Amino acid sequence: MRIGVCTSAGNVQMVEDMGFDYVEPSVVGIAEMNDNDFARIVDMVGRSGIKCEAFNVLFPRHIKLTGSEVDMDEIKSYLEKAFGRISVLGAEVVVLGSGGSRRVPDDYSLDNGWKQLVEVTGAIGDVAARYDLAIAVEPLNRDETNIINSVEEGIKFVKDVGHPNIKLTADFYHMRRENEPMHILTEAGGYVAHLHIANSNGRVYPMKPAEDIYVAFFDALKKAGYQGRVSIEGGTKDLEKDGPIALSVLRDLLK
Repeated sequence: MRIGVCTSAGNVQMVEDMGFDYVEPSVVGIAEMNDNDFARIVDMVGRSGIKCEAFNVLFPRHIKLTGSEVDMDEIKSYLEKAFGRISVLGAEVVVLGSGGSRRVPDDYSLDNGWKQLVEVTGAIGDVAARYDLAIAVEPLNRDETNIINSVEEGIKFVKDVGHPNIKLTADFYHMRRENEPMHILTEAGGYVAHLHIANSNGRVYPMKPAEDIYVAFFDALKKAGYQGRVSIEGGTKDLEKDGPIALSVLRDLLK
């Protein structure tokens, strides 16, 4: 299993020096850069021995995926620019969390929101296919959005979309917040294309193997045959200090 960390693409050399396999920046951060800043990032990543294989934060909050404000032309135009840029940086999988964008408005039924999000996500998959990208839908806890809050719901959603480029992200932190049993991951099977992990107490870097139920998480994934990537997605006051420790913890857990 490859191990990465969610941080700015500008930290690629630091992350490589720590021993990580890849960097996971945000799509929005790359898409909103001016051309000169993006050229500098392309140069930095090009000189590094690792790439930005995964990306998160696919949509800015003002782009809506449910409700009456959905604009498919705006969505597709944004994706063409964003996917074009991140592909240059080595992208292979893109996490679709974007809780604000997908939140179903209060004047819209959750059932209609689900059907609409299925349709929109299928269209996202069509654009992603042209760039050979997997879109990994991320279940988020109820404080962050009101739709797709568990891996169980995520599996159903991905099945409903039925697109070869639409997969699932399993996020340890969100699973813990929703009190979801880790064994559900054995049922996720081939749907899971990406992982996020953080200590569920404070959403910080994993610093000790026994501080949370990481073993149950990875045991279930091993049973499911998962061999992809896992990214640390949590807070730290000192990436240079905490990064190597967290990497060592994950390597021990994956033995």
